[in-house]
Amino acid sequence: MKFCLALLVLTCSALSAELHIGQKIRLRSVNFPNHFVSRMSSGRVAISDTGVANEWIVRRGLAGRGISLQSVTGGYIRHRNYQAWVDPEINQELYRNDASFTVEDGAAGHGITLRSVNYSGHTLRHSGYNLWINRSNGSDLFRKDSSFLVEPVECWRREGGYRLKTKKIGKGSLEKMKSFCAAHTGKCAAISCKGKSCNAHWTIGVKKVKGKAYMTHVYVC
Repeated sequence: MKFCLALLVLTCSALSAELHIGQKIRLRSVNFPNHFVSRMSSGRVAISDTGVANEWIVRRGLAGRGISLQSVTGGYIRHRNYQAWVDPEINQELYRNDASFTVEDGAAGHGITLRSVNYSGHTLRHSGYNLWINRSNGSDLFRKDSSFLVEPVECWRREGGYRLKTKKIGKGSLEKMKSFCAAHTGKCAAISCKGKSCNAHWTIGVKKVKGKAYMTHVYVC
């Protein structure tokens, strides 16, 4: 089981959504709203409406700043020859730089725009459906092509009628426990609640206890 790690909030003014390290997201094209940034079978990154390989995990920038986007299928979005690809991670400075982007307010006026760390005059944009890093030509089309809406992927599945009987590692509100679990990688399997009081539970030795008043949130990412 994989666990999200919410250690850092990237604070860029007026961003349409906060990006959390470890968060799973989709990126929707602003001007092709049925299309999401996706890993194609060839390894190229494009906007696609197939619904395949379009989920990304936000990581700390491999270059030491910004963010990097890891495909849930493995590898990171990086640019090479100005084209965007998902390549397996390698221990190379060039790879780390190519796979790191700073987050800006969407050039189209909403969403976000991703700027290359090592080609700071270039932003990620789609053209002919494929993604590239290009220098802006100042056009309205470019601003739209380089803007994406962040859509978080929910990592908690709600199940009713039981609670978990195992080691409790945290207590508080549901949102507080979600944040607690996200910050404790590999230790939190679920959250059980009765009313507004919730407990975070250890991943080992989980047992279910029936109870109509209970609600359990199971981590599924």
